[in-house]
Amino acid sequence: MRIKRFSGENPLEVLAEVKRVLGEEALILSSRKKEEAGRVFYEITAAVDREEGPARGNGRGQADLLAEILEIKALLREALAEKLVRSRYLRLLEAGAPAFWVSRFPDPLARLRERIRAYHPVPPSRIQVLVGLPGVGKTSSAFKLAAWWRYRKGKRAAVLALDRYRIGAEGEARRLGALLDLPVLSPEDPLPQEGLVVVDTPAWGRTFGTEELGGLVEGRREVRVYPVLRATESPEVLIRFLRELRGLPIAGCILTHTDRLGFGPALGFLLEPEGPAPVFFSAGPRVPEDWEEVTPSGLERLFLRGLNRILV
Repeated sequence: MRIKRFSGENPLEVLAEVKRVLGEEALILSSRKKEEAGRVFYEITAAVDREEGPARGNGRGQADLLAEILEIKALLREALAEKLVRSRYLRLLEAGAPAFWVSRFPDPLARLRERIRAYHPVPPSRIQVLVGLPGVGKTSSAFKLAAWWRYRKGKRAAVLALDRYRIGAEGEARRLGALLDLPVLSPEDPLPQEGLVVVDTPAWGRTFGTEELGGLVEGRREVRVYPVLRATESPEVLIRFLRELRGLPIAGCILTHTDRLGFGPALGFLLEPEGPAPVFFSAGPRVPEDWEEVTPSGLERLFLRGLNRILV
């Protein structure tokens, strides 16, 4: 049997070449469309159940036979590689990676490692507005962040507590401020002219949404928004929330409950250029101990967590 692969930009011309070289009785084994350097190619692998070419004893016949063997080996390697990629694709989905991200790339794990290597944090702003869905740990994150700036970086920092809807929110803010020796500002207080201000907003929903957040950041060049995301939340829920923040000056996100995340690639979509990429991790309830600034090594540790579940 003679097996040969044909490719070209026009599928009809490729098929005609198959018939010209192998004859009308050629059997089409596979066909696919692929893109290289911005150009689309059509590839057909065909076979014919007969031997052609010079006699075996003149040297050229042996060369043709060797070339066919090498081509068969290449086809087998390619088929096995595609099968492996498909297998990993399914395992990624089963482990919790979202289809809307996995389906964008031929090798999602290679893409994830590439984005980890390309990570560059955005410089911090003076006024940092934290927003998040109910129960993500936004208030504790606000105080962890302010304490980190003050005690780890030696910068003046205060917390502006805007949540007047959740029962006990104001008292919780005052207690955390006293515990960490951090100034706690109310909505009526003027903002300090120097130092960092971390803004703790009400939970995202009916009482606080796009309109209210837009009013906070509009016309203020020193303000950036930091979505607080629960690492164990469904990727689809996170994406819906992040879509509501489009058009706002987002500097990066804060991931909470990272100690409970079992499969890191489930959050791989956050490292894409549209982001927002994480800038801080919060691994537990302790204030301010369970707080970590994101580094490439930290990203690798978190986002590649659980890979043994699909690489076995």
